[in-house]
Amino acid sequence: MFKKCYLIVGFVLLSLPTLAETSDPEHVVATEQAAGDLQHAAGATGLVTGAAEFRIRGQSVAGGVVYAEIEYQLPISLIEGGSLVLRQEGTRAHTLQIETSAANNFVRVLPSEPAGAQLRAREIGVAGIAGEPQFQASAIAFEVTSGVLRAGTILRFVVERLQLPTTAMTRYEIPLYLKTDSEASFVRVPTSATQIDPGEFSHLSLYASSITTPGEIVDLWLRLEDAYGNIARPQNMTLDLLVNGVFRERVDVIAAVQRIDGISFQAPGTYQLEIRTGGGGISASSNPVLVSNKPYTIIWADLGVPTTMSEGVHSSDELMRLAVGRYDLTLPADHKELDESSIASVLDDTTVVSHWKSLQKGGASLVFSKGDTASLTIAKPEQPTDLRRMVPGDLKLVEIASGGSVYDWFGTSAANMGFRVGFTGSNHSHQYPGQYRVVNTAIRVDEGQDWFDALSNRQTYVSVGSKMVLLVSPMNLDLTPIRKISLEIAADAPIDSVEVFKNGSLFKAKRQRDTGGNRFRLVVESSSEPFSRLMSKPRNAREWVGYVATEGSELTVDRVGQSWQVKPGRQAGRVDFLTRTHGLGEFLEFELATANEDTVIEIGIAPGFEDAAWIPNDRLPKQTSGHKFLIPIAEAMQGGTRTFEVEGYRDSVRIEPALVPFESSMRYDFDDPSTPHLGDYYYFRIRLQDGSFAYTSPIYVGDFE
Repeated sequence: MFKKCYLIVGFVLLSLPTLAETSDPEHVVATEQAAGDLQHAAGATGLVTGAAEFRIRGQSVAGGVVYAEIEYQLPISLIEGGSLVLRQEGTRAHTLQIETSAANNFVRVLPSEPAGAQLRAREIGVAGIAGEPQFQASAIAFEVTSGVLRAGTILRFVVERLQLPTTAMTRYEIPLYLKTDSEASFVRVPTSATQIDPGEFSHLSLYASSITTPGEIVDLWLRLEDAYGNIARPQNMTLDLLVNGVFRERVDVIAAVQRIDGISFQAPGTYQLEIRTGGGGISASSNPVLVSNKPYTIIWADLGVPTTMSEGVHSSDELMRLAVGRYDLTLPADHKELDESSIASVLDDTTVVSHWKSLQKGGASLVFSKGDTASLTIAKPEQPTDLRRMVPGDLKLVEIASGGSVYDWFGTSAANMGFRVGFTGSNHSHQYPGQYRVVNTAIRVDEGQDWFDALSNRQTYVSVGSKMVLLVSPMNLDLTPIRKISLEIAADAPIDSVEVFKNGSLFKAKRQRDTGGNRFRLVVESSSEPFSRLMSKPRNAREWVGYVATEGSELTVDRVGQSWQVKPGRQAGRVDFLTRTHGLGEFLEFELATANEDTVIEIGIAPGFEDAAWIPNDRLPKQTSGHKFLIPIAEAMQGGTRTFEVEGYRDSVRIEPALVPFESSMRYDFDDPSTPHLGDYYYFRIRLQDGSFAYTSPIYVGDFE
């Protein structure tokens, strides 16, 4: 039941300077056992255990910083090799640490009496905790190196300036584990928990039906949220509701999540609703609403939200309650301890079975079942599902976006192997612990069709950062000499580009380049594909620290993509930047005050390292080398690209003309006159001016289901 673990270890002797140590990989078994499991394990060794008490001093609100203590009375003496471990969820941006006492999340231990033992504090990075998805977690081990830590000793584990999660939750704790000596296994100590409340009201969010028919009431929801998107406390207020900028009515707000009834549109078209205070100081705009006579609708789903996978997460009921207004359908998946799979009852006799297996046993997947009659599988990319083991009739969907990472190569791999799959996304990711754009999975449901049937029929697309309306016609293609596909787009920001991929490769693109000669776009890209294809974990993300500069001209930044930090450089005509990529290129657009045929654009990239969210067996995270490139303006006008090796990968930087965006709604008609082949497939990628993007599911040639 134990999985192989890789440790990145540093340690300190309590009250002594920090030392450095490296070691061979070892097993750290920090199983998520319930209190009954601990009592069972304790009974086998004659232990009589009590619970640890977790206390917080300060305001327990999302994103807050507090003083925390865990008090625990040892039920048995610990000899050399015995230890206690504090663990924190690996996807948290702020992890426990023992290196810097003045920094957040500093951990120390205080015995109730002079210790008859010497304790060593070690920081342990663990990949692959038994019974959980394999991701890097953070753990602080306090190990007995000499003497005996006697039974009855009361230990106080103090966390100075503990950074609380940004997600409000009813139960939050820092798990504590115990083992008596070097040969014993860790057991979970039952620990009390605290509630994390949402912060103060910060902003409004407004969500609407994506498609309605003329005269149909729009499903419109208003949410009052804190700075992190948690549902805030109710606020009594009166707001103005506008439609396409024109006042429609006043809304009295009495609840933190409130449905606004009675809104409908008689004329076909695209509408956007806005709600705001009278002076416009606080406002929110909805996703676009397409009013048409089309016999289908779009429901927005949050698929496979983890519940009991790790500490501090919500129950299924709480997850669905917190998603009200934001999603039409929330499908939680339980991840129970020491169990390869577990079942969560969702809706109308639908269950979700989560499989988190080693790569050797088939990788991760989600299986949705409708009673005993139908089921479908979603292949997962972060611990990639072994597609070679999948039955074509079972594999219906492939996750291509997880948090801030893009894995379109995974969907391409499945389609190239002959699977007929659709694309989905997930907000849960082991790669990005920080903020990222929300991942939305759209399910197109035909009139009279059940959502599960639509999911099984691969009627999905992924929209990241916003809820775009994407309508593809037809949904399948025959072997005609010219294949024609129409794509209708309704977005809440101007459209930068529409790209068509054929059999996984970029085939055609619609974009408008600025030919004025003074506005340019810097694009940096790195792959997320595994080094050894499907039987290895994906490549980690990488940071880009660098600058873009030119001599003799002022350089100003116009706009950037999702995750950029930009500041003026050390001299005029230079801008320094920091960004991160993982599977999708990031852009920075800039303008030169003056430019001529002798202008040269300089790009500098500093040395760095890839992230280490996971440790693939076949390729450890590598150092990224520094580079400097000079691109003459004539080359930049055509698109100047520089690529470089990063231990088996080819990352790239590119200077090209800036893009002139299209309107926020458009229709794109695509045709392919080349010779058709059975099994060919196409999909579209749409990118918006604000950095949002979307992928349609593949449209297959010869798919007549």
